[in-house]
Amino acid sequence: MLAGLVALTGSSVQGAESCPDTIASDETKSLVEKAKEQAGAQGVIDSEATQKAMETARELAKTITIPENKHSAAGKKAAEETNAVYRSKAFQDKVNGYENWEDLVPGVKAKRANKEQEAKGILADSEKIYLFLSSSIPEASFQGYMAYLDGVPEIVPVMKGIVGGLSKENKKKRVKWWSKVLKKDTTCKEPEARSEARCEKFKIPITIKPAIFNQYEITEVPALIYTRGDEIFQIQGDVGIVTLLEKVNQEARSSSVTRLIAKISGKQ
Repeated sequence: MLAGLVALTGSSVQGAESCPDTIASDETKSLVEKAKEQAGAQGVIDSEATQKAMETARELAKTITIPENKHSAAGKKAAEETNAVYRSKAFQDKVNGYENWEDLVPGVKAKRANKEQEAKGILADSEKIYLFLSSSIPEASFQGYMAYLDGVPEIVPVMKGIVGGLSKENKKKRVKWWSKVLKKDTTCKEPEARSEARCEKFKIPITIKPAIFNQYEITEVPALIYTRGDEIFQIQGDVGIVTLLEKVNQEARSSSVTRLIAKISGKQ
């Protein structure tokens, strides 16, 4: 009796576990099938709508026409006329007759002439002024000359050589000397870090040319030479540019030098 009760109980438990699984499985299948049907129907609808829209667009494209450019004829005519003028012998001869393309552009030639005149400064074409310098003169004097020469293209500073020559061994010495004598503010100290701003320098175009020393037989510096055609006026002495110019002009009596003295004196 007890054994039968145990068997019955076990049978009841197994039945209770299997029944819910069967119900869940049927419901899932039903939902899946319904979803497939709906998805299929929607796919057909979307496909048909898309196809119809594409066909309508193609039909409309056939009826669209781009309006003709009413200016095309005039533009073509103008281009042909321009091309004909450019290729004409008269225009080509005119172009070939110019040495510089800037001459073809109104105003450019005048601007170029003004720039050249500014670079030449006060002096006439027949006039030149050379200031002969050397690293042997006191650094303070050299710095003073650089200050006066800044913005004065009329005076050409000339040196016979450079500190330490061109050898690699003396490069540091050469750089150090130039860095010092070209410094605008003599009290400025160069920073140790490369990333920091360095002292501002004069940008004076100094000519290194021993031949000019030999040409004018310069043996002592500072010296100043003023030439006017075949005339040569020379003076030596470490007395400052203005004084050198005044001494030279006592004999030369040049109006250009007089204006140059006033220009440099205005910098003081």
